[in-house]
Amino acid sequence: MQNKTTYAIINYSESNQNLKDNQYCLASVWKILFARLFDLLIASMPMILISLLWKLQPGDLVLLIVRYLIVGVWMFVYFVVFCWLLKAQSLGKRLFKIQLISLKKHKITFKDLFLREAVFIFIPWLIGVVCSILLAWLLPSQFSEKNKIWISFSVLIYQIGLIIVLLWWVVILISVKFHKLHQASIDIKLKLVVVETKPAQKSSKNDLNQKLLRDDQHISLTQQPGNFDLEFIDQIKNQEKYEYQKSINLKRKKPIGQLKLDSKEPIKQIESEKKDEH
Repeated sequence: MQNKTTYAIINYSESNQNLKDNQYCLASVWKILFARLFDLLIASMPMILISLLWKLQPGDLVLLIVRYLIVGVWMFVYFVVFCWLLKAQSLGKRLFKIQLISLKKHKITFKDLFLREAVFIFIPWLIGVVCSILLAWLLPSQFSEKNKIWISFSVLIYQIGLIIVLLWWVVILISVKFHKLHQASIDIKLKLVVVETKPAQKSSKNDLNQKLLRDDQHISLTQQPGNFDLEFIDQIKNQEKYEYQKSINLKRKKPIGQLKLDSKEPIKQIESEKKDEH
């Protein structure tokens, strides 16, 4: 039978620091935005390095496609594979102390991450790649008055692609901002939400060598008569032995006193006999 219990998402405030196991504080839009920008900065590092190492010549479609393939593989590894291995976390989310969870309380799958990043990253990225390749293909290698129309047409296609990508991300940002749980459309469909990371709770390890006092409450014997300290237990164990030794000591003292009294009686008898003789 499927578990239908869900998490309870509440707004963050200083008064709700002690959350239950099924409660999470909703992440702010600014944290979500800056975490995404940080991840995009890391994802763009290969593209920057390739641009510095390999200078692209006008009309060189092969090198352009190779560059985009390398960047695409890296983005897939970073946003999907790497996050899946880190339990739906990215470096940006870890830095800003937020995390992605499922409202259905199940483990976020590889498919969930792929579909989510397809909407956020891969679809707008593919639009930009297609427009860049069309620009490089339509753009003439030699600039002249005759090629002016083709130059304007190729630049127009490239600019349209950039506008589409920009509007795509603006729509996502607006939808996240005005949704009550700060969810995009893909998050609503997949039942995903970004929340604040809970602080790690310090687990108190019991010291096995620590003595249990009588006033301390036992973990399983709260306010019950079985809650004894070690000294009291030792006293019960040694009580019979203690009473026995005490009785022996008393018996030993009594014969010694009697011996002293008995030793004085013969002396008194001798003195009385001497008085009778006189």
